[in-house]
Amino acid sequence: NTIGVICGNGWFGSVRLLLQMHIDYADGTRDRIVTESYWPQPWLVFPGPLQENSIYDGEIYDARLENSHWDDPDAKPPAGLVAGCADSPGGRLEASALEPIQVVETRQAVKVTNPSPGIYVYDIGQNLAGWSRLRIRGPAGSRVLLRFAESIYPDGTVNQENLRSARATDTYILRGEGEEIWEPRFTYHGFRYVQVEGYPGVPTKDDVVACVVRSAAAPAGSFACSNALFNRIDAMVRWTEASNLHGVPTDCPQRDERMGWLNDLAARSEETIYNFDMARLFAKWVGDIADAQDPRTGAITDTAPFRWGRRPADPVSVCYLQIPWLLYVHYGDTYTLWKHYGGMKAWVDFLTGCAQDGIIPYSYYGDWAPPVHLGISGSQGSSAVSRDTPGELVSTACYAFSLDLLSRIAGVLEREDESATYAALAKQVRQAYHERFWDTSAGGYGSNNQSCNAISLYMDMVPPACAARVVANLARSVELNDCHLTTGNICTKYLLEALTSSGHGGVAYSIANQETYPSWGYMLAHGATTLWERWELATGSGMNSHNHPMMGSIGSWLYRAIAGIRADAGGPGFGAFEVIPHIDPRLQHAQATLQTIRGEVNTAWRVENGRLQLAVRVPVGSRARVVLPAAWNQALLESGQVAWEHETAAAAVPGIRAIERTGEFLVCTVGSGGYVFEVQLPEWRAQ
Repeated sequence: NTIGVICGNGWFGSVRLLLQMHIDYADGTRDRIVTESYWPQPWLVFPGPLQENSIYDGEIYDARLENSHWDDPDAKPPAGLVAGCADSPGGRLEASALEPIQVVETRQAVKVTNPSPGIYVYDIGQNLAGWSRLRIRGPAGSRVLLRFAESIYPDGTVNQENLRSARATDTYILRGEGEEIWEPRFTYHGFRYVQVEGYPGVPTKDDVVACVVRSAAAPAGSFACSNALFNRIDAMVRWTEASNLHGVPTDCPQRDERMGWLNDLAARSEETIYNFDMARLFAKWVGDIADAQDPRTGAITDTAPFRWGRRPADPVSVCYLQIPWLLYVHYGDTYTLWKHYGGMKAWVDFLTGCAQDGIIPYSYYGDWAPPVHLGISGSQGSSAVSRDTPGELVSTACYAFSLDLLSRIAGVLEREDESATYAALAKQVRQAYHERFWDTSAGGYGSNNQSCNAISLYMDMVPPACAARVVANLARSVELNDCHLTTGNICTKYLLEALTSSGHGGVAYSIANQETYPSWGYMLAHGATTLWERWELATGSGMNSHNHPMMGSIGSWLYRAIAGIRADAGGPGFGAFEVIPHIDPRLQHAQATLQTIRGEVNTAWRVENGRLQLAVRVPVGSRARVVLPAAWNQALLESGQVAWEHETAAAAVPGIRAIERTGEFLVCTVGSGGYVFEVQLPEWRAQ
C-alpha cells in the first residue's frame, strides 16, 4: 500500500505535509502512520510536473514530467530524495470548521478575439475568482501561457497593471500525447479576461473554460424588483462577495493582497449574510481575528489572518463584535458570543484605555475611499482618507457602537453587571461625542457632511432633541449633491440605512438609482460586473481593484428596505423578524427570499391599479411583525375581509395574532405555521 500526496507551497510558505493515519486490521490490531515517523520506511520525495506555484503568480506545469507510477508501492525516487522533518508553523492545530474551497460553477467565454498573431483573448463576460480549464493538442514541449486580468487595453490585449506585483499567469507545457486537459491545483485568479499565448493552432470557445472557485457556502437570499438597475446592482454585489470567499472574507481576488480587512467587513458583513450562509465561515474568521489579538493589551489587527496593516487596528473594526452579534441574530449562535466574549471585551477595554475624555484620538482609515476629490491628496498612498470626515469622529462613533454591542452581548450571556457597565459607558461616550463634534449653528456633526451625520444617526449618537435637524441636514446634503453620495466604504451603509429609518427612504432610493458618478449604476454603465474598489473608473497600478466588496453594503439595503426583511434580535435565528418594506412609487413590485435556520422567509409586494398587495411567508416556529403606513386604511385581509382598524381582525384570519395602530403605522403580528397572507390596500397613494 502507498500513500501519495501532491503538495503546493501554501499562501506564504514552502512544501510541507502533515498526515496522521490510523489503520484497523481485521484481526483487531492497529497501526498509526504519521509524517514525522520514519517507520516502517522513510517518506520519499519525487520531483513532479509542478514547477512553480503561488496564489499570486500562478502555476508552471510541465506535463512531460508526469509519472503515472509515482504513487505505486514499487516506485523509486531519484537517489537522495527523502523527506526531512519540518518545523511546526506554531499555534494550535484545529480542524477546518468551514465549507471547502471548490469549483462551484463553470462558464464559457461569451467572445474570443485575436488581437494579434498567436494571441487569443477570452472574454468570460463576468469578473470572477477561480481559474481556467485548458483543453489542448500539440507537440511535446509546446508552452502555453494563460494571462488573467480584469480589463483590456484598447488594442484588445489584457491589462494587468492593477495586479501590481502579482503575475497572475499559468503556464502549461504539453506532454504531446493526444488530447490534454489541465487545470491548476494551487492557485486562483480574479479575472474576466484570459489571454492565451502559444496555443498550437486556433483555440475554440470550448478549449478554455472558466472555473468559478470559492468557499462553498450555500446561497442564502434572492432579490428581484421592477427596477432593472437594482436587479443588476444586486447581481453585481453577489458576484463580488462570491469572488472574495476563500476561507477568509478577502478584499479582492486578483492582485498581490487578498486579505481579510476588518474595516471592509464593518460595512459588508450584513450584506454577506443576506447573500450566503455564513454561519461557519464567519465563525471561523472571528477566530482568525482572535488569533492575531495581542494577549497583553487586547489590541486586534487591521487584517486577519495578520499579514498586513497595523496593531492596534483602526477603531472602525467593529466587525469583531458585529459579526458575532449577526451570527446570533441570524442563526441563533450563542457559542461564538461565549467563546470570544473575553477577546471582544479586551478589545473594547483597550479602546477605553486609549480614549481621552471619551474621544478616541487615533484613526488610520476612517470613512475610507470617498469620491477621490473628497480625499486627502496622497493619504495612505492612495488619497483615500476622507478630507471632510474627521477620523476621530468616526473612531469615537465606532467605539460607542462597540460598547453598545458588547453590552447587548453581555446581556445575552447573562452577564448583567457587565452589560449595565458597558451600557453606561456608551452613554458617557455619546455625551462626550456630542459635546465635541456637535455644531449648533449648522445643526449637524463634524463638517456636517453626509458621512458625519449618517454615522451619528446610525450609531445612535444623536440626542432626540437634535435628531430632526440632523436628519434634515442629511437629506438636504444629498439633494444639494443632485441625489449623489459623498461617502466612503463605511458611511455609505450608514447613509442609506439612516435615511430610510428616518422617513427619507425616497432619498435613499434616489441615491441607489443613480447611473452617473459616483454611484453603483456608474460602475455598471462602464462595464462593471463586480464592484470597484473606488467610485472612479481606473485601471492603472494603484488602488484600482475591479472586484472589491467593500462598497457592497447596498446589498443588505435592498433586502432590508426594498423587500423589507429585517432580522429581530428579540427572536434570534429568525424566531422573530420584521417586514417593513419601503413602498416607493417608482417601483411596481419587489420580492425577496431568505433561507433561515427555520425555513424560507419570503416577502413580495406589488402595486397594481392603485392597490398594494403584500404577501409574507412565515416559517413554522417563527413570528413576523409586519409594518405598513396607517394612511393606507380600509385594508382588506384576503381571509375574512376585515379592516385593519377592527380589533376583531386577529380572530378573523388564521395565524394573525394582533393588529394595532401605532402612531403613523399599522402593525400586524403573524404567528407561526407557515402561513401565507395577502393584504390588499385600496386607495394606495404615493404620499
